[in-house]
Amino acid sequence: MGSASMKPRFGEDKYPIGRFILDRARALGISRSDLVRRLGYRDIAGGHKALGATLLSGLMASQIADHLAIALEADETLVAAVVYATRQQRDDEARRLRIEREQVYRDSFRPHIQVQTEHHVPSPIFVAALLTVARLRIIRLPDEAMAAEGDARDRVVKTIIRDHWRETGGHVPAFGAITGYLLVLVAGYRGVDLGLPYSVTGDPAGAMQKVQRLYEATLGTRRCNTRLTGLLKNSPIRVIRADEDV
Repeated sequence: MGSASMKPRFGEDKYPIGRFILDRARALGISRSDLVRRLGYRDIAGGHKALGATLLSGLMASQIADHLAIALEADETLVAAVVYATRQQRDDEARRLRIEREQVYRDSFRPHIQVQTEHHVPSPIFVAALLTVARLRIIRLPDEAMAAEGDARDRVVKTIIRDHWRETGGHVPAFGAITGYLLVLVAGYRGVDLGLPYSVTGDPAGAMQKVQRLYEATLGTRRCNTRLTGLLKNSPIRVIRADEDV
């Protein structure tokens, strides 16, 4: 048995699984290192890291999941219930964050034209990450376009599309040939909006349809890391869906 029982660190009691582990460790009078050994880790430093990650995030490595009940001298049914409660809390947090992001999107939404291309995923990705997908495939509308309706709007949109086609030569870097345009008019939910299709010549091409929001290519491993330094540090480049949880 360890010389000092396990004490909580900041944020480690956020989830049911963390509170349960801390409570059982105190009841057993075991230290972190004791628990790491009970969990079957030979690499004690690695075990401490895995245990800390579980306490902070609520997500368990397979090694911990396989040995936790025995390590804490607890009933497996009880451990399963704690894991389920933790999963529920994490799901609720993800839903809340998604709703908050959607509210921010709706508050800032303005009608725009989305450029449709032959490739959905950019290649090479770093080009889209450097130039931004929005700059490559979103056309911001002037006030007169947003205020117009019906035929008047179609005329304004047609001019914008024809000018864009001419200026780009019908091609978007990293995405290939332009196949059409979508006038996005209504903010939807979970990565899908509503809009009207237009041909590459700027003519209306159908009824209102759902519009998938564009992917975001970023330099680095996090959505917020869009700095060029990520590329210079050989950080990986991701393509993130508009409805992806992070």
